[in-house]
Amino acid sequence: MHKIAIYGGAFNPPHSGHANVMIEASKQAESLLVVPSFKHPFGKVMVDYQLRIQWLNRIVDRVRTHCSSSIEVSDVEANLAREVGEPIFSFNLLSYVARINEVDPKSVALVVGQDVADLLPTFHLGPKLLDTFSIITIPEQVGVRSTMMRQRLESGEQMPPHWVAPGLDPMDYKIYAAKAA
Repeated sequence: MHKIAIYGGAFNPPHSGHANVMIEASKQAESLLVVPSFKHPFGKVMVDYQLRIQWLNRIVDRVRTHCSSSIEVSDVEANLAREVGEPIFSFNLLSYVARINEVDPKSVALVVGQDVADLLPTFHLGPKLLDTFSIITIPEQVGVRSTMMRQRLESGEQMPPHWVAPGLDPMDYKIYAAKAA
């Protein structure tokens, strides 16, 4: 079992697939930190950071009883970004978490889906990331991605109810429809 698992991402918007990953990842670590991107390393436009934090806290509150370990939303990436003044890559985030928690880097795991796991060697410092830290790969079970949600919302299409994250209301997602206007 890993000491700390880091589930990072844009969560732009968070959806039911993210909630499922949280539950599954909690089975493989003593503590799970859900870490939204503060400033995307490749300039991806995201809705307000504090709004995404609020949404993730609502989701975590709903899934906590289904989790096998402690789970919390963390602003650790925002703290690190303010310290270094640049976008944060996965290797930097995991290194920082290992350092501030004074744990062996191998006891820190990055939580990813299979699609991202396949790309890890191409990440910034990818080979070093794979040698230094652990990886938890969670199979996709819901079949939804944030990009799909944004596209539907921007085009005015109905969003399938099973895509809505627990703790959120479909109305929460309307901000994405407004971005297209």
